[in-house]
Amino acid sequence: MIVSRAQYADVLAYLQRRDTRRNPHRLPLERYAWSDGEYFFTLCARRCGEPFRDPALATALLRALLWRKARHGWLLFCYCLMPDHLHFLVQLPDAMRGVRDAGARGEELESILQQVADFKSYTTSQLWWKAGGIGPLWQQSSYDRVIRYNDSIDQAVHYVLQNPMRKGLVEDWKHYPYARLVDAV
Repeated sequence: MIVSRAQYADVLAYLQRRDTRRNPHRLPLERYAWSDGEYFFTLCARRCGEPFRDPALATALLRALLWRKARHGWLLFCYCLMPDHLHFLVQLPDAMRGVRDAGARGEELESILQQVADFKSYTTSQLWWKAGGIGPLWQQSSYDRVIRYNDSIDQAVHYVLQNPMRKGLVEDWKHYPYARLVDAV
C-alpha cells in the first residue's frame, strides 16, 4: 500500500498518541484504589494442572493470603482455594496509603491490583518454585470485578463458598479445608 506524506504523518501521529500498554482490566486503574466497594478476584493457575491439591502448598498459599490481609488492612470476607484457582472477596481500608514508588515507571496509586500482583509474585517465587514447581504459578491477569452498591455481597460470598460443592469436592462447604468465611459480611 502506498501512502502520501500527509497520510504517513497522520498514521505516525496516531501511533505516537496511542497508548500501547496492556490494560486487561475493565475499569480505570484508579478505581482499584477506592475503598467504597468490594473486589471479587479469581486467580487461575497457569498450565500446571491442579497445583493446590498439594496440602503443603495450599496451606502455605492461604497463610500468604491472610498475611496480605493483615499487612494491607483488607476486610477479607471469604476465600476458596480450589485445585486450580483461588477466589477471594475483599474490601480495602478507608485510608489507602496513596502513592507508591513504581521504580522506572515513576509513581502510581497504590491499589488492590498491585497488592494482588505482589501476592502472585511472592507465592510463585517463595512457595511454588521452592516446592519444585517450574515456570509461573499464576496466569498473568486475573478475573476481577467490583461489586457495586446495588449488588449483593451476599451473592458473591455464596458463590465463593459454594464452589467446592458445585465441583463435587464436598457435600457442605464447611467441610472443605480451603474455604473460609473470614470477616463478617
